[in-house]
Amino acid sequence: MKPAPLPVFGAALAAALLLSACGSAPDEVPDDADHSGVDGEEAATDGETDGDGDGDGDGEAQGDGASAAGLSAPDRLITAAQEGAGRAASFGFTEMGFVSDEVAGSYRELLEENSLAGEDPEAQVSPEACAQPLAAVDFSPLLLGEETVRADYFADSFSGAGSIELATLDGEADQERVAEHLGNVAALLDSCRDTEFTLDGIDYELRIEEPTLQDQNGVASEQAENTAAYSWERSGGEGTTFAQILFTQVDDDIIMVSFTGGEAAGSAEFTSIAEAIAAEASAALETAE
Repeated sequence: MKPAPLPVFGAALAAALLLSACGSAPDEVPDDADHSGVDGEEAATDGETDGDGDGDGDGEAQGDGASAAGLSAPDRLITAAQEGAGRAASFGFTEMGFVSDEVAGSYRELLEENSLAGEDPEAQVSPEACAQPLAAVDFSPLLLGEETVRADYFADSFSGAGSIELATLDGEADQERVAEHLGNVAALLDSCRDTEFTLDGIDYELRIEEPTLQDQNGVASEQAENTAAYSWERSGGEGTTFAQILFTQVDDDIIMVSFTGGEAAGSAEFTSIAEAIAAEASAALETAE
């Protein structure tokens, strides 16, 4: 069943960012559900999802029924994001909506101003060889321009948030940027699974792991080669944050599914959920062609 149209969020969004924290100014985009810009009653509460990864929920997304009018992304990307978010609803993520173009623009600025990616003399990473891939791994399809789309979703049973982002690659520069991102993920998983870094005077410890993807039998070989998954656990500052990211490319389109928040975000259950959401969006893109 096709999900109902999603509302549009007009405030800051939740993001699975390694290199941002809650000390952000109000017009910046911190990485936890409490700062997501969604009404407090919509934001997630404590605990884990009580689904078993099979998506037996009714898939009914809650919202005001507002359409995605005003988003600059192509209709096919909006539809695919909506289908992916609808699949998320079957796992209990029934509070959802698109991110407005204005907020997406602020998010792009935050990523582009990432202090670790620049030459901040106060930023320190150990091992030093991990500094470059760690700084660059905070990639988002939204960085590829304004004709991109993101939807966020929340569950009462999960302390955190999820999101799906889509973009269409436009030329060689975009292809190179995606290839660079996949290379950075591979470098972290190969040589930088345990790192320490200092940012804005706060010391962090970071553990990066590679989830085991289960639903790859029906995936084309080319798409499988352009798929990357990783999870991280970051401790320091105000506590520990968990995240999991699944990135895949379908022809000239890219899909990124993320979860960030409580410990469940890094679990095998959430790997299965991310795969199901990405598969739904991928199928929608193929249908739209």
